[in-house]
Amino acid sequence: MAEQLGGRTPVIAVGLAVVAVITVAIAVIVTATRGESEPAHVAPPPIAERGPLKHRVQATDVIKMDRDTLSPTTHANGTLGVKVTDVELRTTLALEPTDVITAISGRPIKRQFDVYDALLGASMMNATALYVELIRDDKPVLVHWELDGDLRAARSGSRKSRGGGLFPSSPAFPSPSSPVAPVIDPLIDTIKKIDDFTYEVPAATLDALLANPTALGRAARIVPAMKLGQPVGLKIYAIRPQTLFAAIGLKSGDTLLAINDHPLDDANAMMALTGTLKGVSSLRIELERRGRPEVVKIAVTR
Repeated sequence: MAEQLGGRTPVIAVGLAVVAVITVAIAVIVTATRGESEPAHVAPPPIAERGPLKHRVQATDVIKMDRDTLSPTTHANGTLGVKVTDVELRTTLALEPTDVITAISGRPIKRQFDVYDALLGASMMNATALYVELIRDDKPVLVHWELDGDLRAARSGSRKSRGGGLFPSSPAFPSPSSPVAPVIDPLIDTIKKIDDFTYEVPAATLDALLANPTALGRAARIVPAMKLGQPVGLKIYAIRPQTLFAAIGLKSGDTLLAINDHPLDDANAMMALTGTLKGVSSLRIELERRGRPEVVKIAVTR
């Protein structure tokens, strides 16, 4: 028995060695194949290189974008927009000489006044950041400006120092503590109430009201609503009579959560949404009132 086993030992050893060589070869082939089809793991790029380019800018610098520092232009691909012509301001805002601004927080920019309109709306919503869409080196780029300071306060200070404002005369935002005359808009009479949560609004009325952010800004106070430190919507209060908010049944203290399933979890979301409401056939406003969920439905008639 020992002689038989002893005679087979070299054969078994050789067999095991062959198996080992084959196993190693297979492992090498599999590894090489995976190396070709599956690239090695690469750490994700830093946040500044993903998504929007982020820059922190002063609110007082942002409101310097006016008819004296902007110029309307048309990009080579036909896109309309504006350029910042003031070299110092352009550098401060982290823009390049050829950059063409085409939108701010969802609001299209085709002329200088559109910038004023966008900044007015952003200050109305107490925005803490702006998303700037532009064409840079023939490519669309999204820039995220995190604001240092308050746009509303910056606009008010600019009006005082420059004797009247960035553009011909828009009324200042009222202080919540100061008396303000009622705002009465004749378009409100065209809004028809069906019941407490159902309304009909002519399309022309809706378009006209959305095109006038100044009036909307004077119609109520809107601030971010927070829960557990996270934004959940926009709280509306101090609603004035004979304004859009009052005409569609909103109440002071309501928290607006979404419009047409678009969450209103920050002021920028609201700004981006208002530019898309033209042409809709209906509005569905989800809100919270005294801790209870409610829905206001508006049919847009034509």
